[in-house]
Amino acid sequence: MNNTDIFKIIKSIKGYQTSLKHDSYDKRQKNSNKPFQKYEFLGDRVLGLVISEYLINNFSNSSLDEISRRFIHLVNTSMLAKIFKKHDLIEIFKHQLDPQSSKNSIYADALESLIGFIYINKDLNFTKEFIYLLWNDELNTLPLKDPKTFIQEYSQKKNKKIPQYKLIDELGTKHKPKFLVELKINDLTVEGEGISKQKAEIAAAKKMIKLIDSK
Repeated sequence: MNNTDIFKIIKSIKGYQTSLKHDSYDKRQKNSNKPFQKYEFLGDRVLGLVISEYLINNFSNSSLDEISRRFIHLVNTSMLAKIFKKHDLIEIFKHQLDPQSSKNSIYADALESLIGFIYINKDLNFTKEFIYLLWNDELNTLPLKDPKTFIQEYSQKKNKKIPQYKLIDELGTKHKPKFLVELKINDLTVEGEGISKQKAEIAAAKKMIKLIDSK
């Protein structure tokens, strides 16, 4: 199955044009009860299931930390937008998205909505094939990530927000300073210490990764 086949199948599904219409196309009709938002909600979960299953099956000897890093790398907003543009999926959304919009978040939402729509109207196996086709060149990639980058991608995926580091105290002496930084994501909070603010933030990010993995 190639892009052309995918496009033909999607366009043959009744109602795809109205079901996949994003708020950016008609801001006057913005509400949270549109099919687009519901398909996006579902698509996010289906994508997570398919990618998680792939990683567990293909990286069974890897640590949970590495699998988590791979997962976040494959489903973050930047990756979804990259795949959306790479496969020219705007062809599917010509009358569903604002043609002037170029926000990665909108492209990512559109791709998740499309995945949810395909799942409902086809089946899981077809949806898997669709995801594998689009993610084919990315599934086995793992860029080296420092802890702060990992946490940023995780937070953007979960909350669509950049994580916030808060300096809460400066300890030590002028020659031996110690900085205390707080990092909070949703209901998870950790603190990190370091001889500089940057090192304290890295320490906090490492603690947050361990806390996430333990959940």
